[in-house]
Amino acid sequence: MRGFICESLYKKQNAQFERINELSKAFSVNYCGNTIIRDAIFEIISNYARKRDLSLEILRYPFKDDELWAFTFVKKGTVFLCINSDLPVCKQIFAMAHELYHIHCYAEDINTSTITSGSLLDSRTADEEAVSQEDLEANAFAGLLLMPDASVIEQFRMFGLSKDKLDIDGVLILMDIFALPYKAVILRLVESGIIEEEKAEKLFNTDPERIADRIELTGKAERWQKNSNDLIHYGSLLENLAFNSEHELLIDTREESDKAYLKKIGKEFQRER
Repeated sequence: MRGFICESLYKKQNAQFERINELSKAFSVNYCGNTIIRDAIFEIISNYARKRDLSLEILRYPFKDDELWAFTFVKKGTVFLCINSDLPVCKQIFAMAHELYHIHCYAEDINTSTITSGSLLDSRTADEEAVSQEDLEANAFAGLLLMPDASVIEQFRMFGLSKDKLDIDGVLILMDIFALPYKAVILRLVESGIIEEEKAEKLFNTDPERIADRIELTGKAERWQKNSNDLIHYGSLLENLAFNSEHELLIDTREESDKAYLKKIGKEFQRER
């Protein structure tokens, strides 16, 4: 865990971490409000794109690859964001917030090269070490946006959690509240000054099977550990197809071929399970 903390923006570039913290706060004011975000992140990204007049397609497919979390690219002026719906929902949520930072850099013309070339979030980048500076910042942004300091302090008070006596079950309560993976929650607790690195290392070194057992026994955070691999979302493709069909903008053969193609994609994902 010490390695993971040392590789974070918080430890490597604390001044830049504070700038990202201020950005996440400003972003929340403009696009999120004061509520805890969790799976509302999907709509928040769409809302951001609308306000920025950005053409965005969010696609969700159950890729059978635990290493692949998400990828984003630009084609003909449209940003395509694809999430692996076979992952636990908490990882999908973190991935969305991470990719949102890349989209923000593109939309605000801070750095257009990352997603123009194609942004890929894998498990190593999310869990261990970011490859690029922008990925490092995106990890920090995702954690700060989804689990802001003020909300952490508020939830500690509301649930009567103790900084000194924080245990696995306490972390699970926070995982349930913020819909974040175990490691991401612990890192945010260090970043927000709630726990020391020594305490974080002890929590992180807990046997994963014990964590899974406590989730199953208490039910805390269980809903966020499930995948959504039954979900295949084609962005606006189905909506556009329905519109074209309703207004008779397609010849019959084209309409039939489009429907058959989408059906074929769905079957291929079903067959991979």
